[in-house]
Amino acid sequence: MEKKNILSVQDLKVSYKVYGGKSKVVNGIHLDVPEGGRVGLVGESGCGKTTSLKAVLGILPSAGILEGGKVMFDGKDVRGMSRNEIDLFHRRGAGMIFQDPSAALNPVFTIEKQLVTGLRYSFEHNVDRKEVYEKVIQALNDVSLPDPERIMKSYPFQLSGGMRQRVCIAASLAADKKLLLADEPGTALDVTIQDQILRLINSLVEKKGLSLVMVSHSIGVIREVTDYVYIMYAGTIVEEGRTKVVFHNPKHPYTKALMECVPKLTGNGISRGIEGRIPDYLNPPKGCRFSPRCVHATEECRNSVPAMEEAEDGHKTACFMFRRQTV
Repeated sequence: MEKKNILSVQDLKVSYKVYGGKSKVVNGIHLDVPEGGRVGLVGESGCGKTTSLKAVLGILPSAGILEGGKVMFDGKDVRGMSRNEIDLFHRRGAGMIFQDPSAALNPVFTIEKQLVTGLRYSFEHNVDRKEVYEKVIQALNDVSLPDPERIMKSYPFQLSGGMRQRVCIAASLAADKKLLLADEPGTALDVTIQDQILRLINSLVEKKGLSLVMVSHSIGVIREVTDYVYIMYAGTIVEEGRTKVVFHNPKHPYTKALMECVPKLTGNGISRGIEGRIPDYLNPPKGCRFSPRCVHATEECRNSVPAMEEAEDGHKTACFMFRRQTV
C-alpha cells in the first residue's frame, strides 16, 4: 500500500524584490514527501533550495514574494490556513534545522531560556515548566550532548559549532514534529563533526519515524541519507527518482555534470567542474534554464521549457535531449 504524502508542493513560484525588478528564484517546483520518507533536494549553491524550504514554512524574508503554487501539509493547504492553524503547523507540524547554528540561536539568551520557551510554545495548553525542562534535558540527551544541565546554563558562544548544531536539532525534535527540514546542517562544521551530525539526524529520524527533507549540494550526503531525490537547477526541478537509481543512471545533462564533479578515490585527473554559472534570475533564459551551460542544447532547448517525463519506473527527467534519444 502506497504511503500518503505528509508534504506536497505543487508549482511553487517565489521571487525577491531587488533593485531593478523581481528576481525569479523558484520557478514552479514540485516536491512530494511521503509519511516516514527521506527525501533529498540537491543542487548548486544559489539554486533556490533554502528559499523553497522557507516558502514551505511561510518564513520568507520581507523581500520574498510567494507568486503561486500550493503547499499541502497533511492534506491541508498551508496558504489557506487560519492563524491558529498556522501556529499549530509551526508548533507541531514542521521544524527546520538551519545551515548556520550560530545564526539560529540568540546570543543574548541561555540555551535553557531559548529551548524551554520554544518548547512551551509548541504545546496547545499550558504545561508545567518543570515538565518542559525535563523534556528538553531528554532531547539534549537524545542528541548525545554531555552534561545537558551545564549546556542549559550556557550561552551559544560558550559552545562549539557541533554542540550548537546539536542544540538546534534537539530544539526541532523535542516538540515531536512530523516533518524535519534540514538545510545543509553540516556545512558550517568540520568534516568529522559533519559526519556525526548527519548520522545523528539519520538515526533520530528512523527512531522517531519522522519524515525528512535533506537539502544539500553534496551528492555524498544525499546518497547516504535519503531514499528519493530531486535534482534542482536555478529554481527548477530537472530530474527526480529513487536516490540509488538517479545517481547510478542519471538522465539529465546537469545531473551527469554534477556526478562528474564528485572526486574519485582512484584519482584519474582533476574534475573540470561545470562551465558557466547559474543564470541571472532577473532575466532568466526563456527555455530550459540549464541551456546556456549545456553542451547538448539546441534552439528548442533555448526557446521552450521541457516537461517532466518518465524515463523509467519512478525515474523522471525534464530534458528535450532525453526525448530525442527515446523517439
